[in-house]
Formats: sequence, structure tokens, C-alpha cells
Amino acid sequence: MRGRTIVEQIDHDGNTYMDVDISLSAKGLFEVLKTYFPDIRKDNGMITGNFKDRPYSIRVKNITYLGIPHPVFKKRIQISGDLKNFYKDSLSRGMTPLLLGIYTRDDLTLFCDFNIEDFVAKKSNNSSAHVYTEDLSFAAEDGIFQKTDYRGNHITVFRPDCAETFLSEKFGLEAESQEASADEDSAFNILDYFTGLPSPAPGAAPAFLGTMPDEIVDIFRDFFLGLPSLWEGIDCYKEMIADNYRNKYQPEWAGFYLEYRFEKYLKENSLEHLIRYEQNKKKNGIDLDLYFPTLMDYGDLKAHSDYSKGIQGNDWNTIFGILGQTDYEHHIYYIICEHATYKDSEYGYETTQFWNRAQGKSNLMSYQKRMKHHVVLTKMHILDINNSNKHFLSMFRQGVNSNGKLREPKIMIDHDMISKFSICDVTI
Repeated sequence: MRGRTIVEQIDHDGNTYMDVDISLSAKGLFEVLKTYFPDIRKDNGMITGNFKDRPYSIRVKNITYLGIPHPVFKKRIQISGDLKNFYKDSLSRGMTPLLLGIYTRDDLTLFCDFNIEDFVAKKSNNSSAHVYTEDLSFAAEDGIFQKTDYRGNHITVFRPDCAETFLSEKFGLEAESQEASADEDSAFNILDYFTGLPSPAPGAAPAFLGTMPDEIVDIFRDFFLGLPSLWEGIDCYKEMIADNYRNKYQPEWAGFYLEYRFEKYLKENSLEHLIRYEQNKKKNGIDLDLYFPTLMDYGDLKAHSDYSKGIQGNDWNTIFGILGQTDYEHHIYYIICEHATYKDSEYGYETTQFWNRAQGKSNLMSYQKRMKHHVVLTKMHILDINNSNKHFLSMFRQGVNSNGKLREPKIMIDHDMISKFSICDVTI
């Protein structure tokens, strides 16, 4: 069944386009489950399955547009009033209940698991559970995308080829295999993350206690206000190549060009006593690129497309490990360069072909679907993440490792939560 309202949709590469929704019949939804989930059957009116001796039940719905007047990127499944009965009945029969949505296009099927415990306590007879097209896009590209927002709502979006990964994580089999392994890679020790930290003298404290001082805020303000607002991908690549910058061929050029320009700015203005790069890409290294010597704290520089619904951050355990240190009150500073993004596909793939030629590649269309043609800078934000506002952070996990397991969680700052962290906003 086709919907009536033209809204955002996702293709199999994760690209966004405008069209009406497609809904499956109850029979169609069941057939999709039978195709991709193990041991699916109907048992006394309930859809059930079994995964490695773990019985489960499924309540399944179509994922469609939330409805006018909501934004075109908001989708949902409808939750009927008998969800609590389904939940209790499943538990009484020894099954793990799942609340699934199915998103379908011509050549794409995606599943979304809405953590059922987030909804069974709701009193509404007919409510809904929400997912964004951006969440669907991440899953289409990387196989699986999981997030927990600052309200505690938890979703996992995944392609059919990641159904087993999802079920393993859902039933805790991934954690069990890690606990059973004696391999040092199977466990996380937060203390390992601080091997790269500078070692202050005993009793040392930051020169500035509290939030970032004006002297450092002004450095970022002056830097961004001195930048051209229009960045052409080819011109940025040429500049980095001519300077033999270490990340000159990175496909996500906007973020690396930002780092390139800021590194040069610090050196040319002799500011490295206040801000310096402390990149540590080794295992268990701090995955934050900026260090503030007078503050004795870390930060990161990030380019952020203004159409994105959230700012993707760094390793969750690293962030909370730093904030959990008790020697003094720590802060983590995110310097956000917000920009409008124009895709290379809309400009004849000029940047894509230049990038591939510059590296001597035979396939001139490599990375064509994700390449940016140019960006226009719009805003700069300085965000201060600390123990007073960390509860406004969301969590996400995107993609799988080579062993088929979900990648480690990272933080996300939802766009409507930026004000909870911002200490400086500048229009560029």
C-alpha cells in the first residue's frame, strides 16, 4: 500500500529522496520476518521464533511517516493498547518480546527494534514509537545503527544481513562470548585509556578552574571569523596536497580541511601553549584531538552538516572515564563547525573524479555516493561537556567490526540539546 504524503525516504545506499511511504499487509510483514528471522511461526495468534535456544516473540508494524504537521524526516510505528498484554503473555511463556518496525522500499528492507520496556508502561491506548530517516540511513550504509537518547529511549535499526548480530546482542550472547574469552581485547579497562595523558606534578591543578576562559574562546572565534565561508572540495584538496598534509586524501575532506587550517593557525600564531593537537590513535589511546595545557583538559574539532539531527562524538567510555576522574572537575570541549552540505552527485561528480585522479585510481567514481562537492560554513559552537550536563548526552553504535560484533558505543549530542552544552555560538 502506498501512502499519500511525500516525505523523506532512504535508498539502499543510505541516500535521502522524497516519495510516499510503502506499507505491507499483515501477511506481507509476516513473510518478511519468515525470510530473515530464524524459526518464525505463528503460535496461538502470536508470532514466535527461536535463536540459539532463545525463544522470542514479535509484535511487528510498518514504519511510516508520523503525519502532518511533523517534519518529513520523522517516522513511527503505531503502538496499540494491548502491547502490555502481549508483553506479559510473552514473558509468561518464557519468551523475550520484541517490538519491531519494518521499513520497505523497492530494493530495501530495514528493521527497527524499539526497546519494548520503554513503551509497556505508557498509559496511552494508541501511541507511537519514533525513528528518524537519518537513523535508517546509517543502518542502510553500515548494516546496523543503535542509539539511546537522553530520555533513555533505545532503538536498533539494522539490515537483514545483520539480523543475527542484532539477536546476539539482544540476547546477551555477544557479552557472554567476551566474558568467556581470555583475550585482552575482550574486556574494557578504563584505566588503559589514560596511558596517554600528560603526567602533572603531584598536587597539580589546572591554571583555570571551571569553564573555558575568554582568552581561549577568542582564539576559536577569531579563527572561524577569519575563514572563507565557501569551501570547494577540489580547492581544499589542492591546498592540502600542495602542503603535503598527512590527511590530504581523506574522502570526508571537510572535517580534515578544518583540522588542517586550525593546525596551521595555531602554529602561525604561536598559540600551542594554549591549544595543541594530542592525537593518539593507538589502541586504548585518548580519541580526542585537542589538548588545553592550562586547563589540563581535552577537546575535539568537528565539522557538522546542519541537516544532521545530532552531532556524533567520541568513544562513550573515554568521555565518561575522563569525566569520572576525581583529581579535579574535568571538562571536554567540542568545537563544532556547522555547515550546509552540497553533494557531489548534484555537480557531475567533479570532486569525486578529482580525488580519484589525484591518487592514481583507475575507478574515478569511487566514493561517489558520499562525496561532498562544497560546503558553506554557517555557525561555530563551543560545547562544554561536564558532570553537570552529561545526562543530556545520547549514545549510539554504528556498524560492525570484522568479527561481526557491534562497534563500541559513542556519544551523540542531539541537535535540540546543543543549548545544554553551548558556551559560545558564532554566526559565520
